[in-house]
Amino acid sequence: MIGGLLIGGIRKCKLLIENYFYFYSKYKINISRYFSLSSSQESDLLNLPETGMGYQIIDAIKSGTYQREKFIILNSEIAIEMNGYQDSHVRMVINEGISKVKASANLITLNSLAVLNERQFRNYLGEPQNNNERGALDNPVESADGNEMFARLSAFDNDKRVDKINKCLRPGSYTTTFEDYSFCKLSNDDPFERYALPNNDEIKFVFYFQPLIIDTLQRGTVQPAYGKRGNGKEVYFANGTAKGTFTTQTPY
Repeated sequence: MIGGLLIGGIRKCKLLIENYFYFYSKYKINISRYFSLSSSQESDLLNLPETGMGYQIIDAIKSGTYQREKFIILNSEIAIEMNGYQDSHVRMVINEGISKVKASANLITLNSLAVLNERQFRNYLGEPQNNNERGALDNPVESADGNEMFARLSAFDNDKRVDKINKCLRPGSYTTTFEDYSFCKLSNDDPFERYALPNNDEIKFVFYFQPLIIDTLQRGTVQPAYGKRGNGKEVYFANGTAKGTFTTQTPY
């Protein structure tokens, strides 16, 4: 009888160990889904528009697979699978530094990629639209007045949407107005909520622009996304800004 109980106990322990390693391995597979990209693919992504200020959401097929997946792209350098664990990886990239994370990440190629615009991303998340205000893409194109200032909030010192050689904002990029940014700071509002940003960790830098009258833009209100309320002001520059319009960079 004792021998039978002992054998039964050993079998149960073995089953527990097997289940542990199964779930551990499954968990590890599910969360370890961030990747680096080739320089050519980084360049391709940089030439595509943003989904919102500081990030792209893309739909693509990972090389070696046949299924389309959603990825969040940070600074055109890191691709993170949107599998439910993306928030922790966005946090890791911002806290540890994109260069360090990029050096340790596996390299992948994304095929047949398409960027989701703000409306498409909101529909994907099932987020309601603000019925009283429209996003920038829903409003008409207007010309800059040559005097107004705009601010871009970023987690990255080398924000690739800011062309520091030509001193301008790259095409397909978002900012907010300087006035709205200032109100956010002075009122101690939460910028992650106000601008519906895909993380809750830290905005480290602000880049300032003063577009010329030859520059065009679209204004709107940040729509709810990522469970964030939005309602800040967003400005979309489909064609970027003219050379010499990037004025300065400061800590947030």
